[in-house]
Amino acid sequence: MSFSTLNEWLEFQQGINPKEIDLSLERVKTVFERLQINIPEKNVFLIGGTNGKGTTTSILEQLFHKSGYKTGAFTSPHLTQYNERVRINLNDSSDKDWISAFETIENVRGDIPLTYFEFSALAAFQMLSNYDCDVWLIEVGLGGRLDATNIIESSVSLLTSIAMDHEEWLGDSIDKIAKEKVGIAKMNRPLIFGDVVAVDEIEKGCFEKGAELRRKEHDFKGFVDQNHFSFKGVSQRINDIVIPKSWGDGEIDNLTTALAAMEANEEFFPSNNLLQEVLDEFNLPGRFEILDMGQKWILDVAHNPSAANNLRQRIDRSNIHSDYAMIFSMMKDKQLELYLNAFKDLIHTWIICEMETERSFKVEKIKNEMSKMGIENVYSATSPLDAIKTLEKNASISNNVIVSGSFELVGPIREFLLNSQGRL
Repeated sequence: MSFSTLNEWLEFQQGINPKEIDLSLERVKTVFERLQINIPEKNVFLIGGTNGKGTTTSILEQLFHKSGYKTGAFTSPHLTQYNERVRINLNDSSDKDWISAFETIENVRGDIPLTYFEFSALAAFQMLSNYDCDVWLIEVGLGGRLDATNIIESSVSLLTSIAMDHEEWLGDSIDKIAKEKVGIAKMNRPLIFGDVVAVDEIEKGCFEKGAELRRKEHDFKGFVDQNHFSFKGVSQRINDIVIPKSWGDGEIDNLTTALAAMEANEEFFPSNNLLQEVLDEFNLPGRFEILDMGQKWILDVAHNPSAANNLRQRIDRSNIHSDYAMIFSMMKDKQLELYLNAFKDLIHTWIICEMETERSFKVEKIKNEMSKMGIENVYSATSPLDAIKTLEKNASISNNVIVSGSFELVGPIREFLLNSQGRL
């Protein structure tokens, strides 16, 4: 099977396995073994956790890149373009790269019903191998133990945080979720744990895998004094780094976890100057991304209560004073009430909509929940782009606008805003 465009390939992949999420390693491992993929012996990071994976990956990626390493990163989902899922030396991959990798996979797949994500992960590994990247940064998709990325033998595994999310697949408690996520631990390799919850499960998982556990507040720590960050690891130190004023505790933890991973990797550890250079330039699309278009648009893919609380913290620390409007939608497997609580006292005008996926909450469900919570001034829209039109009709032009709840909401709105240059 061969197709001439990336979109044709992606449509084809969606029909192979009837399940959008089908957690197992058997299919992807079998196909992986048929491919000629060369993984570096060192500098391979497998990055799991509930929140903060993208930020942690980007910090590591930029530190290695600025030090002259050839970096390859795989992250998901994407905001606007599928090509964002693989970056080579900080640059998005091309359609040609993906099509070539998909053709290689299809030539060896046989009748194995790979899922859409498994195709993506295998193609990413193939590309990073083709480009001979000497640093691999692989973001776990869902959970850990049975995620397709877990076939990679990492030099260092990281868990950024553990919080309630994806309970349908991972379990209905922090301990159950931790048990799934610690499944990325590797024998005789370090696992960096950047949180302080479910420690017993994390310790048990590392013991069973024969992995070396390094824990936040036990083996490493990061602390902030008047916006100056310091890090203390097993043997490495960083002092007096100026961090962005709008960072929340989550971003500080992500930086701490990234530095602990670099220390455990034993390749190089950044100097104060190198780290400061990276942080001075650091930005990540869709993570507290501010677009100034007369009114400020704050775009953030926070999609669970823990991420929502961190976003609220960032808003409070940013000193952007205004009445806020918020465009909001959410996947129906998320904890809607807990998410909304983070913004209930902040938002003056709400615009709610559905996204172009069956997994989206229906507008009526969101509206009913908001009514029960006493949230008023709520307007409904049919889609993310219709939400912009609805906002224009019903919110003051002086309002700043928050867009959050899902990648599939933030992505289309971000693309529209950048293409329209603020002309609504």
